[in-house]
Amino acid sequence: MKLAVYGKGGSGKTTLSASLLQFLSYFCNFHVLGIDGDHNLHLASELGATETDMQRGEQGTALDIGNDLDWLRAYFAGNNPRITPDLPMIKTTPPGEGSRVLKLSEPAEWRQRYATVIDGVELIRVGDFTSDDYRKKCYHSKTGAIEIFLKHVWEDSNEAIIVDMSAGKDVFASPLPTLFDGNIYVVKPTRKSVNNAVDFLSHAKNFGVSMLVVATDISNCQEVAAIESQLERPVDGIIPHDPFFMQRDSLLLSRPPHVREASFAVLDALYNLTDLLRQLPLHDWDKILTRMLYHHEETAASWAGNKFNEQIHPGFNPFKQVKFKVSV
Repeated sequence: MKLAVYGKGGSGKTTLSASLLQFLSYFCNFHVLGIDGDHNLHLASELGATETDMQRGEQGTALDIGNDLDWLRAYFAGNNPRITPDLPMIKTTPPGEGSRVLKLSEPAEWRQRYATVIDGVELIRVGDFTSDDYRKKCYHSKTGAIEIFLKHVWEDSNEAIIVDMSAGKDVFASPLPTLFDGNIYVVKPTRKSVNNAVDFLSHAKNFGVSMLVVATDISNCQEVAAIESQLERPVDGIIPHDPFFMQRDSLLLSRPPHVREASFAVLDALYNLTDLLRQLPLHDWDKILTRMLYHHEETAASWAGNKFNEQIHPGFNPFKQVKFKVSV
């Protein structure tokens, strides 16, 4: 499954992303990949990474995909003849014949270039602004790397990709939310967090994306009822207020505790949430491909230029070249 986690800054979205990654890896024996899609870059430290963890021998620090777009595009374009200097890959370009469409678990050059392993969890990052970006680029210029990556790297059974998204509503300026099997919005029992949730969920409904709502930092059932009343819908998951989460953010500890050290209440909440996520529908490859083509045609018509429709290979299904346990 592919999951995206959204929320207001300070809502606990990064903490939930890290907790789910560790829970699926340690307790469910999943192969998991976390993608830090937030320019604040907190997911690595939330997973317990040290500066040493972020170093990888002679190659040094793993590169960030949002700051390495030329290599990323060329790598996944492979030998696709429909991607040319005149028609370069853009973030909505669908895989075609000759493109690299890969299983998450298989050895690949992208892993050597971008991935860091932190206590069993693989991590890649979009990255921060560089001095070359100042006054010239918005963060969308980097998050397009997530779209490119997710179109070409696919998870099989017992595998998961979880993206810790940037806070705010900018995500609705791209088709990115449609690439996920599950979209999770994290909300705390505070006025600002709930107000943001109401606004975000309204946009998601208009966008045509279903959202799961997870309430975090919950101390009693009255807080859950208040959130549900404001949202006019039930929450799908509840994460309790617990000292474990305070310890994860404590300056007094050299690294945050792993989820295996969490209380029974936290583990029970994460078990219930992952059980819900396991019920998400399996990949509908025809639907995924149809969406990709529609969004690329939409992009070509709106700003890229109609000539980019030539990148679509009629009748070609890029997923049939990969042997998934989940049938294509």
